[in-house]
Amino acid sequence: MPEEEPRQKPMEEEEDDEELQPLPQQEQPPLLPKQDHHPEDQPPEEQAQTPPLPITLTAEEMRERRLRTLAARSIIQTPLAAATTAPSPEKASRKQTNVSGESRLVRETTHSDSESSTWPDLSSKNDMDVEMQTVVPIQDVEMAPAALSLPSEAATKRTVRPAIETPKASTVSPEREFSNKKFPASADGFGSSPKSVDEQNEQLLSRLLNCTWNEFGSGSIICAQTASFLEQHPSKRFDFDFIVSNVLMETALKIYNDELGESSACLVDDMEFSTPKKIKSDDTEVQEIMANAMASTSTVEEATTSSQSEATASSDASSCLAPSVLNIVTTTKHSVILYLMKCYENYQTECATKSSASQPALHLAFENIMRMTVLVLTDRIHQNLNWQLDQSALLELMYMEKVSESFLVDIVAHTHEDLEAFDTIFGQVLRGLFTGMQRNVCTAKINLLQIEWLAKLVVIRVGAVRPLADLVARQPNFIPPICTKISGREIVKCSFLGPFLSVSLFAEENVKFAETTKNKVEDAVASRLRWGLHEMRTHLHGIFHSLCVNASSRPKTLEYIGNILRRNDRRVQFASDEKLLARDGFVINLMSVLQHLSVKIKLDRIEPNYHYMKNCHVSIEQDTKIRYNEEEYKSFLGREFSESDKEVNFQTQCWFLTLQAHHLGYMPAIQRYRQKMRAIKELQKLIDELDRTKQHWVNSRYATRNNQFKERWEKQLRKLNRSKNCSEITLLDPALLQRCTEFYSTVCEFMLYQFEGRAIVGPFISKLPVQTLKATDAFSALPEWYIDDIAEFILFTMQHANVDIRQSIDHSIITWLLTCVCASHLIKNPYVTAKLVEVMFVFSLKPANSVNTAMWNHELAQNALVSALMRFYVDVETTGQSTEFYDKFTIRYHISHLFKSMWENPIHRQAVICESRVGNQFVKFVNMLMNDTTFLLDECLENLKRIHQTQQMLSDKQSLTKMTTDQQQSRLTQLATDERQCRSYLTLARETVDLFHYLTSDIKEPFMRAELVDRLSSMLNFNLKQLAGPKCNDLKVKNPAKYGWEPRSLLAQIFDIYLHLDCDRFAEALAADERSFDVHICNEAASRIKRLALRSAVEVERFKALTQRAHEIYVTNQQTEDECADAPDEFKDPLMDTLMSDPVLLPSGTVMDRAIITRHLLNSCTDPFNRQPLTEDMLVANLELKHRIEAWRKEQRGKRNNR
Repeated sequence: MPEEEPRQKPMEEEEDDEELQPLPQQEQPPLLPKQDHHPEDQPPEEQAQTPPLPITLTAEEMRERRLRTLAARSIIQTPLAAATTAPSPEKASRKQTNVSGESRLVRETTHSDSESSTWPDLSSKNDMDVEMQTVVPIQDVEMAPAALSLPSEAATKRTVRPAIETPKASTVSPEREFSNKKFPASADGFGSSPKSVDEQNEQLLSRLLNCTWNEFGSGSIICAQTASFLEQHPSKRFDFDFIVSNVLMETALKIYNDELGESSACLVDDMEFSTPKKIKSDDTEVQEIMANAMASTSTVEEATTSSQSEATASSDASSCLAPSVLNIVTTTKHSVILYLMKCYENYQTECATKSSASQPALHLAFENIMRMTVLVLTDRIHQNLNWQLDQSALLELMYMEKVSESFLVDIVAHTHEDLEAFDTIFGQVLRGLFTGMQRNVCTAKINLLQIEWLAKLVVIRVGAVRPLADLVARQPNFIPPICTKISGREIVKCSFLGPFLSVSLFAEENVKFAETTKNKVEDAVASRLRWGLHEMRTHLHGIFHSLCVNASSRPKTLEYIGNILRRNDRRVQFASDEKLLARDGFVINLMSVLQHLSVKIKLDRIEPNYHYMKNCHVSIEQDTKIRYNEEEYKSFLGREFSESDKEVNFQTQCWFLTLQAHHLGYMPAIQRYRQKMRAIKELQKLIDELDRTKQHWVNSRYATRNNQFKERWEKQLRKLNRSKNCSEITLLDPALLQRCTEFYSTVCEFMLYQFEGRAIVGPFISKLPVQTLKATDAFSALPEWYIDDIAEFILFTMQHANVDIRQSIDHSIITWLLTCVCASHLIKNPYVTAKLVEVMFVFSLKPANSVNTAMWNHELAQNALVSALMRFYVDVETTGQSTEFYDKFTIRYHISHLFKSMWENPIHRQAVICESRVGNQFVKFVNMLMNDTTFLLDECLENLKRIHQTQQMLSDKQSLTKMTTDQQQSRLTQLATDERQCRSYLTLARETVDLFHYLTSDIKEPFMRAELVDRLSSMLNFNLKQLAGPKCNDLKVKNPAKYGWEPRSLLAQIFDIYLHLDCDRFAEALAADERSFDVHICNEAASRIKRLALRSAVEVERFKALTQRAHEIYVTNQQTEDECADAPDEFKDPLMDTLMSDPVLLPSGTVMDRAIITRHLLNSCTDPFNRQPLTEDMLVANLELKHRIEAWRKEQRGKRNNR
């Protein structure tokens, strides 16, 4: 090579000079044929006579082509590595080569499989290489540009002709050629001498980077500028840090500038390499270089093409619903990153196979690959003219599944300390995920792409730190500033994690999904959708777990969750506008995440007073407390928690946030579901009513209006049914219900410790009798919904869920339930206790199962439940609500059913009998039972009479025709109301009569007390008269089973109660009932009982004997009352105007008969004359008046006897 290089002219001038002045003889190239025909088709004589055409090449082009020749020869001489994917049959039949599939320059016959390891026979002359002094095959070549540009979309799939002609052309995928190709493991030629470590590392790096910069390289990408510099500085041949850095930079710039369509001169515009020298060679060498360069050029072109093709195909396959505008810079950046990732894959492969001697070189290559990746992703190599789009090329490749998780981990590890580069790269990725997730919230199917990638990113650890979790928490919108009055909705829409938590299948939140939902969702479809929800929530849990397990991002994450819950605390209000708050799907997703986070929390690690502290993330200040009112609660906080709050652990915060999420998430959702169910029921009832009465209005002036109503109601019904089905997919998910039950079990344990007012230590074991429990301040200040929500959840799942959750009800929940019922004096609101009683009622329903067996066998149920239920039966007489009169019947119905279930158990039956013998509680219970039975039976019989009259009228066509249409419609409406009330009252009445029936079978004495027996006998006599009296036919209705009306059964039960209470005292009480007792009616009832065979003849005779004794007493009483009619007023009771037998003095100074005032106190603990509080122990016996009354009666009997 010459010592001094002549001045190099510009490319245009050099070409012109070379065209005018012929080259020296040794540099004269052979003539090239035109590209529109093939030289092989001409005879040898014609080929020899073709005049030569001049070729003009710059020194840089000549050097580049020479290096391509060396690279191609190295690949031919080296056994190829196994492909990463199975080759096509056409590929398998030929030897792999770097020559372009479209080239027609290399003319070589196809070798068989057995000859695949031999050298190809090139039909060209051999010549001597000037510098390497080797014999190389020379052949005629065509001039072609070595372009690295990305082809258009239409060119990503094309038919390629193999370099070595085969009998049949094959279709080759450029994408497979580039992405799956493995570079040769060695570049050693046959018979080569052993190489030094530096030479081995040089070839290793060449294969790893797929680049060639000298004669010993094996890569397919030619780095001419690096080669030129190394020729000038031979001492840097093994300066691998410098070489790898420059090779990666040159390759990246090649891809960038070729994509933009710039000239090759631009490759060195900003580089510091010296001008390359001209290669000394003859014309034949240039031909050989150019021929082999075509192969290398095709390989790079196919690689770049395949990157774009594979990106497009992968994008279609992944169904990414977050498309971005892929400008030319972005697609080129994709190609650069794909190249770097391929180098990274080669690095991983080499690390697994190379010895320790190669490790420094591999580590150097890794560092440079990472550094170059950062430069590309931060746009420090090429300016991004579309930066305002904030589009992440890395995220696009992640969507296409081109980025391996190990590559991401290494990028994070390499950049996490450089906050500027780290935030630039991954901040753009996070913003892209946020934007893409916003588009995917409302879709017909659940899309997990963004959620999955975010979960994969935040889990990446570098030592003890999760850099991407920190970056997520540092996002400006992680906890966005509130700018509007609807903060609950705003934080959902604007926060970074808001879109990820908003994926929902509720119809109101995801209209696209609701439109695809049928009126009835099949179980298999529901299971598939629930699995999608489960998978989505699992990824969400992974995101929040990474944010919480990372110490630096944990506080902001807990603050974010607390902000969501505090700003949406109005969700539980009945009149709240759900459009201004977070939707059900969002909060339930958050609840599910917190459930997973809390599943391993030990209860003894929780600070039980956390919700009272000022730094608490949950707010219970506005909630109704178990016992305290607002003033008492504030006083308690000022007394106990006025000082600065102490720091609490993560377990405490997470557990209380989970509890609050259940209250604000699942509870409002099931309330709305019940509203939908009620609306569906009402609409269906209206439609059925129109259909039932159609014959009455079809020909009237209301026909058009009614048809319009029906059409509108049917449309609303279809919409509500679709919404109900969408809600059921989420709310009735068995996995979600299971987790809720497990969490509520821990809440029950927490509440049990609060009942006894002691610290939490392991599983709960009761240490105090439930009757002696006293409310502590901490317990009294607890929110009422801590108890109410558990009961509401159990009732909802037992009523609507397709799966039986009773298998998940553990001992803690049963103990909590019985404790709350038995210690109802600790709970201020009776409706809360009533809901707990309803839960017990649901558990007691047959068939027998593990839950009701465990409940009835529990120690509390056997020792304290009977007295507690009787006490509560009496207490619900007054609840403080305007609807208390009607509410008490439903509550007492549940208690009556529980007593029936307990009566079947010998242990509980004995407990009921023992309770009837002690105290005054049983007497009050029986008194309320009689009041309810009297009212319910009266209402039932009155409704039956009205139904009977209406049915008679409607069956009489003459009477019907005399009525106007409005009158007919009014009658029909009244009939529907009477039927509905009759069904309800009969259901309640049957239960109370049943309770009387089995209680009186074994218990008699309490019923014979003076304050009870008279009212009991009057009730029995009146109902017997209604059922067997002269007007009993008024109770006949059509289809009595529709209302649950069974007159024979009711008559038989009343008949049995007479026999159960058969005694002289009861006979006297029957006789004392002058209003309803009639021996003739009693005999008629006995005859009907005997005729219908409802009871045996012996029982009928006993009944007749009882009523006959009562009749005789009745006759005697009539004579006595006539004689006592003129008794002094001071001897008569002022309330009933009857002769007193045991006068007592009230605090007000009034004198009354003890039996009468005691009966009054059973219903109301007030003085009947001034409404002041009055109890039985405040009564004072008036013995002096009693003796005077007895003396007067004795005197009157003496006068009667003297007559």
